[in-house]
Amino acid sequence: MENIQDWLKDINFEELPEPYKTIAYKTGIKNVFILAEMYQGTHIYLPKLDNVIKSIRDKKIRQEFRGYNYKELAIKYKLTEIWIRQIVSEERHPDQITMDELV
Repeated sequence: MENIQDWLKDINFEELPEPYKTIAYKTGIKNVFILAEMYQGTHIYLPKLDNVIKSIRDKKIRQEFRGYNYKELAIKYKLTEIWIRQIVSEERHPDQITMDELV
């Protein structure tokens, strides 16, 4: 394909076939051309980002956990206090001691 820049000035959204038109409305025509160059003619699967987002969310919850602020974190992240307790129990805060350490 010739240089993408040569084609961008002449193409408008309405001339693009689906799914390129939908992608172009969201990301711009230039990005559609980049994706097309990489994947045209192939089938690609884009998995949901839920696991990545959950991992980042849980890391933030652990960083913000102060040993007592379950309710505050539950409200902020729209989770239950029980779920917050489960998340923070998976990784102990460095300043937090266990019951075994008290004995």
